Amino acid sequence: MKRNIILFVAAAVTLLLAASCNRKVEYQYEKYATLYHSSFTVAENAGELRIPVLVKNTKGADVQVSVKIAEGTAVEGVDYEVVSPANGILSFSGDTDSLDVVIDLLTPDVGEFTGAKNFTVSVASATEGVGVGIISNANVTIDDIDHPLAAFIGKWTGEMVGMFGNWPKGPSTITVTADPNGDPFTDLIFDGGINPYFVAAIGANPSFSAQVDGNTVTVFAEQPMGYSDVVLLGFDHADPNAASNYDNARFELQEDGTLVQLNAFGAYTPSGGGFYEIYLGGAVFTKN
Repeated sequence: MKRNIILFVAAAVTLLLAASCNRKVEYQYEKYATLYHSSFTVAENAGELRIPVLVKNTKGADVQVSVKIAEGTAVEGVDYEVVSPANGILSFSGDTDSLDVVIDLLTPDVGEFTGAKNFTVSVASATEGVGVGIISNANVTIDDIDHPLAAFIGKWTGEMVGMFGNWPKGPSTITVTADPNGDPFTDLIFDGGINPYFVAAIGANPSFSAQVDGNTVTVFAEQPMGYSDVVLLGFDHADPNAASNYDNARFELQEDGTLVQLNAFGAYTPSGGGFYEIYLGGAVFTKN
């Protein structure tokens, strides 16, 4: 009897496995319309901005998507004009799964610093049965090219030299932006690119407050570097071995448009009493 029970159970399991192997799993894909990104930045003199709107899983069906443009500090008819869709409706047909919202930039303030302006583009609704995706709103920023610190603002690439050998592992890129909460004539933000070792090792990308005085930019010491208690700390010389004291990190804009790292600085841990890496002064950066 015991042997028969075992054989019966084994046969039942075999039948269940066979049935499950023959069962086809079917997936249901949601149809939706979405923006490509949640934010866009464009220079005020770019002329035109295109914002992609996508439809997904519609299998060639005709789909209409309602798009709304909402003014912010940028005013329609003054700072920008909507070219397409003129009636607010994007019509997808056949195999088309991407269409652009096309916006003309009117540049009324070129030659005058007025600050960045913004407006919002939204996917409001779509054909019945087609939902709206997670990215339904995009903030558009129109950058003022006449910013008083425009010479400093941008992406800078150079070769930083690590004293301990943790870096270099390739070119270093530092992104410099205007401080949205600071004085537009003096205040900047440097990204984590000034500590490329942490960017590469742990993906740390904190922001650092900086201030311009003439052609010199000072990135203030003791700002967090995005890991544990590590902070930015500089030296008063390009070579730490020749330094007599600690300092901020300093850069200088040259006549040829390059940006030079004047002094050494690094990633300092107060609790450990040492540096993870120190970057020697003298690195030259070129704006991309």
